[in-house]
Amino acid sequence: MPRIGSHHLHLPHITYDDSKNMKLLYGIRVTRDLVNKMALFFLPIFLYSIGSETNFLSFLPFSNFQRGMLTISLYYVIYGMVGLAIGIYSGKLLGKIGYQRSFVLSLTLRTLMFVALYFSKFSPILIVVSAIIDSVNAQFFWAGYFSLLSKTAHKSNMGKDLSLIQFLLQTVAMISPAISGVIAYLLGFEYLFLIGIVMNLLSSVFALMMDVKIHENNVSFANFKVWIKDRKFLQLGIANSGRNINDLVMYLWSLYIYFLLGSVDRVGYLYTFSLFLAMTFTFFIGKYIDHHKNKKPFYMSGGFISFLWLVRTQVFDVWSIALVDTFDRLATNVYSLFFDAMFFKRGKGHLSDEYFTYLEMILNFSRIIFWSLFGIFFLFYSSWNSIFVFAGIAILVGMLISEKKPDYV
Repeated sequence: MPRIGSHHLHLPHITYDDSKNMKLLYGIRVTRDLVNKMALFFLPIFLYSIGSETNFLSFLPFSNFQRGMLTISLYYVIYGMVGLAIGIYSGKLLGKIGYQRSFVLSLTLRTLMFVALYFSKFSPILIVVSAIIDSVNAQFFWAGYFSLLSKTAHKSNMGKDLSLIQFLLQTVAMISPAISGVIAYLLGFEYLFLIGIVMNLLSSVFALMMDVKIHENNVSFANFKVWIKDRKFLQLGIANSGRNINDLVMYLWSLYIYFLLGSVDRVGYLYTFSLFLAMTFTFFIGKYIDHHKNKKPFYMSGGFISFLWLVRTQVFDVWSIALVDTFDRLATNVYSLFFDAMFFKRGKGHLSDEYFTYLEMILNFSRIIFWSLFGIFFLFYSSWNSIFVFAGIAILVGMLISEKKPDYV
């Protein structure tokens, strides 16, 4: 699932550690996001079709619509539960096998996940297998990725560095929905998963070329209990969960548009149009973050995103959707760059593995809560408005983030 700038990208001026490993880390993240946007962008729609059109949950006394929504909920509840169960162990293993092997393991598992998704159309029970593998692969990727990135980003240029990554990711995001929408419409979702396998193998090549020293850590359940009792860290975990819930509902927005427009290719075109408009703005925001300590834009953008979720409860036609999406992308670019800059500054230090592993544990707990509520909402109320209001509150919770660290981080 679910984890940018000017048109003119000047790669020689990247202020990361200009090493082979960092270039490869860029490659891994950009290709991974390309996989997300092309192969997984329409995953909620695919899961809905599995639940509503197959015998996967046919034993339940619900309508096809309810079974479709419940299938989405079930997939991600399993994802969160598996992540919560193995998160500490994967973090501890990261300190033993290192970042490079952890990335390779993650990407190998991700390839198997796409294989399971491909065959799930013929055997729907495989989506449960896919959810389990998806969660395990994520635990082995994100903590290591964030930790390695935080160690190498220059703190004084954190906003510009992050805006560059966001530019690369948003360039990928801009073109992918339209392409994947056409492929899904003409050939079927299965072909998107085949593309995911190919692109994931390319990411694996980047990971295999890395040469990063193993950094031992002190990840453990006992240590996690100490961290979670610290008010500053718990506040950060709650803020990060609020931001993540907003992203999860945004991930579901494609499904909502699909219900309105009735075609996956139209959903893709609409997303590409709104992302193109938003993409032109972000690079300058990153430079602003590095030279200004004023957080007013962060709070204003968060409040505006929350307002837009309320507006979405009244949006039903194509052009209104496009307009709301464009404003949302612009505001989210501002919000995300401020949030990420503070998020990574908090994570710099010798305990970065522990920091990001424990935050992922909190995220998994919040995912279980959110997706459980999502399933309940559509079983008993069938209301998108409740989900949108929930996202509007969640993005405000994300503004609890601050740069203050616990003493031991």
